[in-house]
Formats: sequence, C-alpha cells, structure tokens
Amino acid sequence: MVDTFNYNGLEIKYLVEGSGKPIIALNGIMMTIDSWEPIAEPLRKHNTLIRIDMIDQGKSSKVDFEYTIDDQSDLIASLITYLGYEKASVMGISYGGYVAINLASRYPNLVDRLVLFNTTANVNKREAEIFYAWQSSAKLGDPYDFYLTMVPQFYGYTWYLTRSDWLKKREELLVDFFKSKEYRESIYRLCQSCLSHDSRDKLKDITAPTLIVGGSEDYLFPYIRQEYLHRNIKNSQLILMADTGHVSPYENPWVFTSLTYGFINNPKLEFKI
Repeated sequence: MVDTFNYNGLEIKYLVEGSGKPIIALNGIMMTIDSWEPIAEPLRKHNTLIRIDMIDQGKSSKVDFEYTIDDQSDLIASLITYLGYEKASVMGISYGGYVAINLASRYPNLVDRLVLFNTTANVNKREAEIFYAWQSSAKLGDPYDFYLTMVPQFYGYTWYLTRSDWLKKREELLVDFFKSKEYRESIYRLCQSCLSHDSRDKLKDITAPTLIVGGSEDYLFPYIRQEYLHRNIKNSQLILMADTGHVSPYENPWVFTSLTYGFINNPKLEFKI
C-alpha cells in the first residue's frame, strides 16, 4: 500500500514491499511509483524495494516554487532516516540518477551501494537545450506536440523497429495523459531543476561501490557520459547494454533487473584471481 511521508509540509508518496536489504528506486523525470511495476517482482523477492514519487512526481505534492536536485536528494536522505535505515542501496535512472549521485556524494554514510542507469554527472549545453525544448513544448499546451518533443528521444532504434505496436498504444495513452496542464507544469519545473545539476566536483566524495550502466542506443545521454562517471567515481564498474536506449527498464528488463539485483546483493566486491 502506498504511504505518505510528510516532508517540509509536502505529501510525498512512497511504497515499501518485500523484506531484506533495502533498495531505493529513484524515478526518471516522467516516471512514477507505478512505472516500476513491470520489473518490481525480482527486486522485491529477496529485498525491501522502496519506490518514491519525488517532489512534483506522480501522486506526491505539486509545488509552485523552484527546487533543485539538492532538494530532491535531501528528501531521499530524510526518507532513509524516517524509515529507520542506517543506510540503503540506491538505484536511479536518468533524473533519478542525478539525485542518486547527489545523494551518494553529499550523504555518503547513507548509501550502501549505488547503481546508476542512463545518467550523467552534469547537464551540458546540448542537454540543457533539450530541457529547454521540453519546457517550451510544455508551455504550448498541445499534448501531441509535447509527446513528439519528448518521447521519441527516450527509446532506442531497436525498440522502435521491434515494438511498434507497443509504442502506438503508448502514444495514445500518453497523449491523453499530457492533456493535463498540471502535469505539463510539473514537468516544466522538474526540467528547471535539472538545469543546475552539476556534481562533477562531488564525484570524488562518493564512497559507495558503484555500478554505472549505459545503453548503446541512448541518444539522450550517450555512453560517453557514463564513461565520464566511471573515470571519476572510485570503486566503480561500467557496463554497456546492447540494443538499448534511454528507457532501459522497459527495453531490456531482464538485464536491468539482473544487474541491479546481482550488484546490490553480491557478497563480494573484490575477487582475488
């Protein structure tokens, strides 16, 4: 059952399932607690899986002020303490990866192991212009324009070739959903919070063993961006997922769950061979 965490006067929705070593799953910019459901079962089978809608996401409070990635990571740090954990493993994708990096660098004692999918250490000029385009489309108010501006960038070429029926149904669902002005305004603010994301100087402060994963067909945040993370986060491993775009939990769910589950639960981090 979804519970509510009161954070600085905001109602933050979260879901705790399973038992064992805790894993906190941090959403991409358009994701919600429900987005994880297709892949949640293997992650909650032997672990405590914690899903959360951050500020302006899902059923959590929508706000009328600007916030930063720092603010989102402060929220996650507070939730870990609220739930009574000394530390937790954290898995974040894209926007959730921004928050996970920020959290692990600013609150290193709270993060056991860190898993980063399809994310970056900062927002560069190219990525900032992508966010500006999303914000511009959100303001226009045309749900189909909003869909075309955002969604095609998320999926890889292989997914478009092999899952066209799925994508068509997804388009119909999302275009209808994007009619909501409140939702478009929340995406505008989430994009705004991305623009100041820059954790490059903080990467050295991450102490948690870290797995970094990119997609060979991720055109939004190309693999070179994950290579930078690997070079600058000590005790990190780097993996490239073949035939996979930005939405790796859906495009390659078996590998996504296997990597997350295996890295977090493996009792050994170093092998003498």
